[in-house]
Amino acid sequence: TMIGRWLVVAQTIAMLGLVFPGREARWPVAGAIIIVFGGAWMLWTLSANRPGNFNIRPEPKAGARLVTAGPYGLVRHPMYFGGLVAATGCVLVWPDGIRLAAWLALFAVVILKARREERGLMAQFPGYAHYRRGRRFLVPWIW
Repeated sequence: TMIGRWLVVAQTIAMLGLVFPGREARWPVAGAIIIVFGGAWMLWTLSANRPGNFNIRPEPKAGARLVTAGPYGLVRHPMYFGGLVAATGCVLVWPDGIRLAAWLALFAVVILKARREERGLMAQFPGYAHYRRGRRFLVPWIW
C-alpha cells in the first residue's frame, strides 16, 4: 500500500540520519559492540525467515508463511528490534541531537510499521493470535 511505502521511506531517512559520521566518536567501543550485536541479531532473523518470505513493507507477502522459530520465538518483530539496537549503537558512537532525533523518528516509524504489520498477519494467518499471546511485541522478555 501507499502508506506502507511511505513508512519504508521514513524508516530509510531516519536510518541515514543515524549512520552519517559525526565529528568525533564519543563511545566508539561500546557503540560498536552494540551495533555488532544488533547486526548479528538481524542476520539471525534473516536466517530464520527464508528469502522470498521477508518484506520490507509492513504488509505480509501473498503466499508467505508464518515464522515462529529462532528469534521469532522470543519476539514478534525481531528485525525491528535488531535495527533499533544497532541504531542505539550509532547514537552512542556519535551522540548528538540530530542522531537522537533520528533514533526517535526510527522508533516511531518501527512502531507504526509493526502495528500495521500485525493487522495484516492477523488477517492472513489464523494461528497468529495464538502465536502473539506467547511472544513479546518488540523487546525480548520485556515488551
